[in-house]
Amino acid sequence: MKIAFFGQYGTFDYFRIGGTESYARRLSAGLIAQGHQVDFVSYRAPAAKACMIPEGPGLHYFSRLAEAFDFLGRYCDHVVNFYVLPHDRLRFLLFRRRNHRHIRFHQFFFNFADSPLRRLLAVADARLYPYNGRLFCVSPRQYRAVRRWSKRAMLLLPPVPEDFFLDPGAKTAGQAVCLTYIGRTEPGKGIEEVINLFQYFQGLPGIRLKLYGYHHPHCQASVSIHHWLSRQEALGYHYTPYESHDPQVDSHLRQILKDTDILLLPYLRSISTIDAPVLLLEGMAYLCATIAPVQGSIPDIYGASAFLYGDAREMPRRILHAAADPAMLETEKQRLFRRNQELGFHTGTVTRRFLEALA
Repeated sequence: MKIAFFGQYGTFDYFRIGGTESYARRLSAGLIAQGHQVDFVSYRAPAAKACMIPEGPGLHYFSRLAEAFDFLGRYCDHVVNFYVLPHDRLRFLLFRRRNHRHIRFHQFFFNFADSPLRRLLAVADARLYPYNGRLFCVSPRQYRAVRRWSKRAMLLLPPVPEDFFLDPGAKTAGQAVCLTYIGRTEPGKGIEEVINLFQYFQGLPGIRLKLYGYHHPHCQASVSIHHWLSRQEALGYHYTPYESHDPQVDSHLRQILKDTDILLLPYLRSISTIDAPVLLLEGMAYLCATIAPVQGSIPDIYGASAFLYGDAREMPRRILHAAADPAMLETEKQRLFRRNQELGFHTGTVTRRFLEALA
């Protein structure tokens, strides 16, 4: 099959770092391994160009929407929409109507709007501009919302490569519990809460602190926090310049997660990440006990756990309890191993479900 991931330039890109980009890269890798052709097609790009990733997808950037439509109409069996600008959706609808006999069109939902009105608009948009394929939801709460008004809804959690998954015996505890934060240095990710926690635990025996941060240059708050952290040697800050993706990013992440006992993900707003946070699933694959809020789809995915909190003030107590009780971390590790098997989100399984949906 010839499958195109389609959307406005800047909303997803093979070389960018982010949840949507990670999802697209990993799903495309699974599809290509199965012998299918995958293309990333973007419109409204600054300049038209095309290139091929070795053993990967084709990348096609078009300045004009009509040029992107011409490519999709001539070369694709399936078009998977990631994001189309509101004022381009009528043209996209007309394109789908003209080509629905030889192309199947699908939609991915990556976010869950904070505002009920925005969620209603998303529903209205999909109802007014119906698809002849699947509506893929990346989180359980998205799926529950969409399936109420569409029989085409399907839950497809973000794929995580097979080499991320550990057996319980492969993860051994050290003398000190390793508490790790990985993420952007911006308020929506909870970085200020992380800094307060790390200052609280600084110098305490039995706890190692690791803070891996990166930032987008257009976010001034993120840049300012990054510069402040760079001057705080005692907080164990490691800057990770993830401006663009390369294979070393996943390799570095695996090393970090393997060494992590407790992963800290104190999201303040679920809209700051895709609705099924990829790092949450990656941490689960590596059997990291995760401190995270009871928010969005996190409890649906992570499962019932003493590590999830309703009030951020509970975080220090729960971390201290786990650091003082090795059996608590071991129990959580075993629970996560079983949970991963229940959810089935490694790349091979997600790819198979995606292909079954397309068929």
